[in-house]
Amino acid sequence: MSLNERNLESPVSIEKEPMHLENIEKLPALEEVGRLASWRGALILLVTCGSQFLDNVFMTSSNMALASIQEEFDVSNTNLQWMISAYTLAFGGFLLLAGYLSDRYGKKEILCVGLFWLSTWTLAIGFGQSFIQITVFRGIQGIGAAMTVPSAIGIISSYFSGVDRTRGLSIYAASGTVGFCTGLIFGGFLTSSLGWRYIFYLIVIITGSLCILGLIVLPKDRADEKLRPKMDYLGACLSTAGLILLQFVLSSGGVYGWGTPFIIGLLVLSVSLLVGFILLEKFIPNPLMPLSLWKIHNFAGLWLAGFIDELSAGSTALRFLPMGVIGFVASLGTGKALEYMNAKYLLIAGLVLSVLAPLPSALTVTSSNDLYVPDRPNDKEIKANHLLAGSTHSDHL
Repeated sequence: MSLNERNLESPVSIEKEPMHLENIEKLPALEEVGRLASWRGALILLVTCGSQFLDNVFMTSSNMALASIQEEFDVSNTNLQWMISAYTLAFGGFLLLAGYLSDRYGKKEILCVGLFWLSTWTLAIGFGQSFIQITVFRGIQGIGAAMTVPSAIGIISSYFSGVDRTRGLSIYAASGTVGFCTGLIFGGFLTSSLGWRYIFYLIVIITGSLCILGLIVLPKDRADEKLRPKMDYLGACLSTAGLILLQFVLSSGGVYGWGTPFIIGLLVLSVSLLVGFILLEKFIPNPLMPLSLWKIHNFAGLWLAGFIDELSAGSTALRFLPMGVIGFVASLGTGKALEYMNAKYLLIAGLVLSVLAPLPSALTVTSSNDLYVPDRPNDKEIKANHLLAGSTHSDHL
């Protein structure tokens, strides 16, 4: 069996095979492995989990600033959504390419570049003088956020091993829910006090600090230079364009109308690009996403899983707190449960909760802006929705 074939199999099948001496020289150099309970391990976790924390802070804190931005730049409700969509479109569209770049150029390098990129364009948003400017900057900012995710997960997975790796990934997942919650509070109350621009002025201090710390403490990849994958340029273009267009259609269909020729045309184009990407990956020697990955046990399910009423910014933030709190607890609990349970059962439980979580909001009857009044159905349903939704975040990592 060749080395390439071995890499595509599940860890269980690889462990059962004996290591032949003639294959040792073909293996890449072993990467450095460390412990979570050490100064360097803690600092590595601080940088990687900090990047995940900030990705979610960027996403939710900006939501709290929308009303102030709309008032300052006199933006219509239809155009205002681009402040959020620009970030999420770029973030989701470039994730696959970012993972490939991490393998090719190094996880440390891509993570630090992503943090530097975030710092640069976060500061640019704070100084933006028009709505078009800050929207474009938000889209460019999302590219940096996409660069941090696969590289951070790769660093945790390669530097730590065994129980430390599981705990590290659990803390990484919990950092996302904490960031989600923190972004709501931070963005809501900062917008109400100092103004929306200070959201970006203050966050850039954290991103810049993490970038500098990452350059110092993050481990370098030690794989053989010759084993780095060649760039699949056509696959990168097809997948990125297809994902961005598909996300645009899903987020904008309700605004422009699902029957609009514009939306229908983009939907057909996005699906065509993604189908072309899949066909391309089947035949080229250096695919961006090897289709053989889908044959690995649990991989397909894991990927599929990946897939308010006149309130002030502060009041809106408080209504989302239950999701962040429960998500944090569930993330840590999932890491412990993985030591005793099969991952697919946790994944199935997360998917079931993901289906149930939106139902209370869909059935919500608006009655009052009071936050916690027990006899009003909208508050009960909103809280139940956020409790369920928060518990699903950790099951998908």
